[in-house]
Amino acid sequence: MAQQKTAAEPPQPLSADQPVHDPVRWCRAMLAADYPRNPYWTQRLTLFCLRAGRAWHRQPGLKAFLIRRVLQVLKFVWVEGFIGSEIPNQVWIGPGVRIPHALRGVMIHPSVTIGANVTLYHQTVLGVRDTREGPTLGDDIVVGAGAKILGPITVASGTSIGANAVLVSDTEPNTTWVGIPARPVTSRRDR
Repeated sequence: MAQQKTAAEPPQPLSADQPVHDPVRWCRAMLAADYPRNPYWTQRLTLFCLRAGRAWHRQPGLKAFLIRRVLQVLKFVWVEGFIGSEIPNQVWIGPGVRIPHALRGVMIHPSVTIGANVTLYHQTVLGVRDTREGPTLGDDIVVGAGAKILGPITVASGTSIGANAVLVSDTEPNTTWVGIPARPVTSRRDR
């Protein structure tokens, strides 16, 4: 009798100082979760650069050093040069991320944590304000084009952030935030 394959547990967040135990397996698992939501080659190449860079970040040994150098060149040419984004390897991005415009113009601070199944549109900034800490995004979040999420805030799961919004405060789950500064939107059913 053939054994059934069980679905692998999604990879858990790692701190910036914690290396991935098995970089190849981890990278494959993350890309397997990402690729169904990102069908175009530009999206997939961007995701490969980010996932492989994170997988080999802080790995010891000469082989890992050489692999990191090749990945750094690829990331510099593609992600920073062509796409125009700055996304350090320290950033934790959960499985199933969706990047409709291949992360064009996206800037992310190294201290940011992004949950699973998050959609990031182009020209978004996930950064800091007066402190050195960036935001923490939960699962199933949509960040609209040009939105800015700044400071050590927590964006609750299920939140939607409108285009060009500037979010500087914590959110409640399953809410929509728009404006500068961003405020929750009252739906017509709530009036």
